[in-house]
Amino acid sequence: MRQRVFRIYPFIRPPAFPDYNLPPTLYRLLNSLVNYDAEEQTKIKDLASAGREDIFDFDYPLSENVDKEEFEVMILNHFLMRRIGYDTLNAFKIALNVKMNEIMPIYNKMFDMLENWNIFNDGERTTRTVTDAGSNSLNNTTTSQNTSDRRYSDTPQNQLANIRDGKYITDYNYDTDNGSVTSASTGTDSRNTTETINRTPSDKMKLYKEFIENKKSIMTMIFEEIEPLFYGLV
Repeated sequence: MRQRVFRIYPFIRPPAFPDYNLPPTLYRLLNSLVNYDAEEQTKIKDLASAGREDIFDFDYPLSENVDKEEFEVMILNHFLMRRIGYDTLNAFKIALNVKMNEIMPIYNKMFDMLENWNIFNDGERTTRTVTDAGSNSLNNTTTSQNTSDRRYSDTPQNQLANIRDGKYITDYNYDTDNGSVTSASTGTDSRNTTETINRTPSDKMKLYKEFIENKKSIMTMIFEEIEPLFYGLV
Protein backbone atom coordinates (compact mmCIF):
# COMPACT_ATOMS: atom_id res chain seq x y z
CA MET A 1 0.00 0.00 0.00
CA ARG A 2 1.36 3.31 -1.04
CA GLN A 3 1.90 5.74 1.78
CA ARG A 4 0.63 9.24 1.29
CA VAL A 5 2.98 12.02 2.17
CA PHE A 6 1.67 15.35 3.42
CA ARG A 7 3.92 18.31 3.18
CA ILE A 8 3.30 21.24 5.49
CA TYR A 9 4.45 24.61 4.24
CA PRO A 10 5.13 27.17 6.91
CA PHE A 11 2.94 30.34 6.94
CA ILE A 12 5.06 33.18 5.72
CA ARG A 13 4.20 36.54 7.28
CA PRO A 14 5.01 39.72 5.37
CA PRO A 15 7.90 41.62 6.82
CA ALA A 16 6.98 44.41 9.18
CA PHE A 17 7.89 47.95 8.27
CA PRO A 18 8.20 49.94 11.45
CA ASP A 19 7.47 53.66 11.06
CA TYR A 20 9.62 54.84 13.92
CA ASN A 21 11.67 57.01 11.58
CA LEU A 22 8.62 58.56 9.95
CA PRO A 23 6.71 61.58 11.29
CA PRO A 24 3.29 60.88 12.84
CA THR A 25 -0.03 61.27 11.06
CA LEU A 26 -2.33 64.13 11.89
CA TYR A 27 -4.80 61.58 13.26
CA ARG A 28 -2.21 60.22 15.65
CA LEU A 29 -1.35 63.72 16.87
CA LEU A 30 -5.00 64.70 17.37
CA ASN A 31 -5.79 61.43 19.11
CA SER A 32 -2.89 61.97 21.48
CA LEU A 33 -3.86 65.59 22.15
CA VAL A 34 -7.54 64.86 22.72
CA ASN A 35 -7.74 61.36 24.18
CA TYR A 36 -4.55 61.10 26.19
CA ASP A 37 -5.46 60.43 29.82
CA ALA A 38 -9.13 61.17 29.09
CA GLU A 39 -11.79 59.08 30.81
CA GLU A 40 -14.18 59.35 27.87
CA GLN A 41 -12.57 58.85 24.48
CA THR A 42 -13.49 61.20 21.65
CA LYS A 43 -14.60 59.49 18.45
CA ILE A 44 -12.67 59.84 15.22
CA LYS A 45 -15.37 61.98 13.62
CA ASP A 46 -15.03 64.52 16.43
CA LEU A 47 -11.24 64.57 16.75
CA ALA A 48 -10.74 67.53 14.44
CA SER A 49 -13.36 69.61 16.22
CA ALA A 50 -12.00 68.72 19.66
CA GLY A 51 -8.34 69.29 18.81
CA ARG A 52 -8.39 72.15 16.33
CA GLU A 53 -7.49 74.79 18.92
CA ASP A 54 -4.34 72.83 19.81
CA ILE A 55 -3.25 72.84 16.15
CA PHE A 56 -4.40 76.34 15.19
CA ASP A 57 -3.12 78.02 18.35
CA PHE A 58 -2.03 81.13 16.46
CA ASP A 59 -3.67 84.13 14.83
CA TYR A 60 -4.27 84.41 11.10
CA PRO A 61 -6.66 86.56 9.00
CA LEU A 62 -10.01 84.97 8.13
CA SER A 63 -13.02 86.47 6.35
CA GLU A 64 -16.02 87.30 8.53
CA ASN A 65 -18.13 85.30 6.09
CA VAL A 66 -16.29 82.09 7.02
CA ASP A 67 -16.99 80.16 10.21
CA LYS A 68 -13.58 79.64 11.88
CA GLU A 69 -14.38 76.28 13.47
CA GLU A 70 -15.90 74.84 10.30
CA PHE A 71 -12.94 76.10 8.27
CA GLU A 72 -10.29 74.55 10.53
CA VAL A 73 -12.17 71.26 10.89
CA MET A 74 -12.33 70.95 7.10
CA ILE A 75 -8.57 71.38 6.83
CA LEU A 76 -7.80 68.87 9.60
CA ASN A 77 -10.20 66.24 8.26
CA HIS A 78 -8.83 66.63 4.75
CA PHE A 79 -5.30 65.81 5.94
CA LEU A 80 -6.31 63.55 8.84
CA MET A 81 -4.47 60.42 7.64
CA ARG A 82 -1.46 62.29 6.28
CA ARG A 83 1.89 62.39 8.03
CA ILE A 84 3.17 65.82 8.89
CA GLY A 85 6.31 66.85 7.05
CA TYR A 86 8.21 67.80 10.19
CA ASP A 87 9.90 65.97 13.04
CA THR A 88 7.87 67.64 15.76
CA LEU A 89 4.39 69.02 16.22
CA ASN A 90 5.75 72.45 17.14
CA ALA A 91 7.77 72.64 13.92
CA PHE A 92 4.63 71.75 11.96
CA LYS A 93 2.55 74.41 13.72
CA ILE A 94 5.21 77.06 13.06
CA ALA A 95 5.15 76.23 9.35
CA LEU A 96 1.34 76.16 9.34
CA ASN A 97 1.27 79.57 11.02
CA VAL A 98 3.52 81.06 8.36
CA LYS A 99 1.53 79.47 5.54
CA MET A 100 -1.90 80.58 6.81
CA ASN A 101 -0.78 84.19 7.29
CA GLU A 102 0.75 84.13 3.82
CA ILE A 103 -2.19 82.77 1.82
CA MET A 104 -5.34 83.80 3.67
CA PRO A 105 -5.32 87.52 2.73
CA ILE A 106 -5.61 86.34 -0.88
CA TYR A 107 -8.33 83.74 -0.32
CA ASN A 108 -10.29 86.00 2.02
CA LYS A 109 -10.92 88.30 -0.94
CA MET A 110 -12.28 85.33 -2.87
CA PHE A 111 -14.57 84.39 0.03
CA ASP A 112 -15.81 87.96 0.28
CA MET A 113 -16.67 88.04 -3.43
CA LEU A 114 -18.98 85.04 -3.05
CA GLU A 115 -22.65 86.00 -3.03
CA ASN A 116 -25.65 84.35 -1.39
CA TRP A 117 -23.99 83.44 1.91
CA ASN A 118 -27.37 83.74 3.64
CA ILE A 119 -29.57 82.67 0.79
CA PHE A 120 -31.84 80.54 3.01
CA ASN A 121 -32.13 83.22 5.70
CA ASP A 122 -33.35 86.01 3.44
CA GLY A 123 -36.91 84.78 3.07
CA GLU A 124 -38.67 84.71 -0.24
CA ARG A 125 -37.85 88.35 -0.90
CA THR A 126 -34.51 90.08 -0.97
CA THR A 127 -34.42 93.87 -0.82
CA ARG A 128 -31.31 95.88 -1.47
CA THR A 129 -30.69 99.61 -1.65
CA VAL A 130 -28.29 101.07 -4.19
CA THR A 131 -26.93 104.57 -3.61
CA ASP A 132 -26.01 106.61 -6.68
CA ALA A 133 -23.96 109.66 -5.76
CA GLY A 134 -22.90 112.33 -8.22
CA SER A 135 -21.62 115.90 -8.30
CA ASN A 136 -22.31 118.90 -10.51
CA SER A 137 -20.69 122.28 -10.93
CA LEU A 138 -21.92 125.62 -12.34
CA ASN A 139 -19.72 128.47 -13.56
CA ASN A 140 -21.27 131.90 -14.32
CA THR A 141 -19.28 134.76 -15.89
CA THR A 142 -20.66 138.33 -16.21
CA THR A 143 -18.86 140.90 -18.41
CA SER A 144 -19.53 144.67 -18.19
CA GLN A 145 -18.20 147.75 -20.00
CA ASN A 146 -18.57 151.38 -18.80
CA THR A 147 -17.64 154.38 -20.99
CA SER A 148 -17.26 157.94 -19.64
CA ASP A 149 -16.93 160.90 -22.12
CA ARG A 150 -16.27 164.19 -20.29
CA ARG A 151 -15.52 167.37 -22.34
CA TYR A 152 -15.14 170.94 -20.99
CA SER A 153 -14.59 174.36 -22.57
CA ASP A 154 -13.33 177.50 -20.76
CA THR A 155 -15.04 179.76 -23.30
CA PRO A 156 -18.77 179.78 -22.75
CA GLN A 157 -19.49 181.45 -26.08
CA ASN A 158 -18.41 178.36 -27.96
CA GLN A 159 -21.35 176.51 -29.19
CA LEU A 160 -22.22 173.22 -27.55
CA ALA A 161 -21.87 171.52 -30.91
CA ASN A 162 -18.23 172.65 -31.11
CA ILE A 163 -17.56 170.97 -27.81
CA ARG A 164 -19.31 167.77 -28.75
CA ASP A 165 -17.56 167.41 -32.08
CA GLY A 166 -14.21 168.29 -30.52
CA LYS A 167 -13.53 171.53 -32.44
CA TYR A 168 -12.95 173.52 -29.31
CA ILE A 169 -12.25 171.70 -26.03
CA THR A 170 -10.27 172.94 -23.08
CA ASP A 171 -10.35 169.70 -21.06
CA TYR A 172 -11.26 166.23 -22.32
CA ASN A 173 -11.58 162.87 -20.53
CA TYR A 174 -12.67 159.69 -22.29
CA ASP A 175 -12.59 156.66 -19.95
CA THR A 176 -13.43 153.06 -20.70
CA ASP A 177 -13.84 150.50 -17.90
CA ASN A 178 -14.01 146.84 -18.85
CA GLY A 179 -14.66 144.23 -16.15
CA SER A 180 -15.83 140.68 -15.66
CA VAL A 181 -17.15 138.79 -12.64
CA THR A 182 -17.00 135.00 -12.47
CA SER A 183 -18.94 132.96 -9.94
CA ALA A 184 -18.75 129.19 -9.43
CA SER A 185 -20.88 126.76 -7.47
CA THR A 186 -20.53 123.02 -6.83
CA GLY A 187 -23.18 120.64 -5.56
CA THR A 188 -23.50 116.93 -4.78
CA ASP A 189 -26.55 114.81 -5.56
CA SER A 190 -27.32 111.48 -3.91
CA ARG A 191 -30.08 109.12 -4.96
CA ASN A 192 -31.14 105.85 -3.31
CA THR A 193 -32.73 103.17 -5.43
CA THR A 194 -34.45 100.24 -3.74
CA GLU A 195 -35.12 97.02 -5.60
CA THR A 196 -36.89 93.90 -4.40
CA ILE A 197 -35.98 90.48 -5.79
CA ASN A 198 -38.45 87.63 -5.55
CA ARG A 199 -36.85 84.20 -5.58
CA THR A 200 -38.56 80.91 -6.16
CA PRO A 201 -37.31 77.70 -4.47
CA SER A 202 -35.80 76.56 -7.77
CA ASP A 203 -33.91 79.85 -8.06
CA LYS A 204 -32.55 79.41 -4.57
CA MET A 205 -31.37 75.87 -5.20
CA LYS A 206 -29.60 76.92 -8.37
CA LEU A 207 -27.88 79.84 -6.65
CA TYR A 208 -26.98 77.71 -3.63
CA LYS A 209 -25.48 75.03 -5.88
CA GLU A 210 -23.30 77.63 -7.58
CA PHE A 211 -22.31 79.00 -4.19
CA ILE A 212 -21.25 75.55 -2.90
CA GLU A 213 -19.25 74.82 -6.03
CA ASN A 214 -17.43 78.14 -5.82
CA LYS A 215 -16.72 77.67 -2.12
CA LYS A 216 -15.37 74.14 -2.73
CA SER A 217 -13.15 75.51 -5.46
CA ILE A 218 -11.61 78.01 -3.03
CA MET A 219 -11.09 75.30 -0.39
CA THR A 220 -9.42 73.06 -2.97
CA MET A 221 -6.92 75.81 -3.73
CA ILE A 222 -6.26 76.27 0.00
CA PHE A 223 -5.66 72.50 0.39
CA GLU A 224 -3.14 72.65 -2.44
CA GLU A 225 -1.35 75.52 -0.69
CA ILE A 226 -1.08 73.54 2.57
CA GLU A 227 -0.11 70.26 0.85
CA PRO A 228 3.69 70.89 1.02
CA LEU A 229 3.51 70.87 4.83
CA PHE A 230 2.78 67.13 4.81
CA TYR A 231 4.89 64.08 4.15
CA GLY A 232 4.88 62.83 0.59
CA LEU A 233 3.62 59.31 1.38
CA VAL A 234 0.66 58.29 3.48
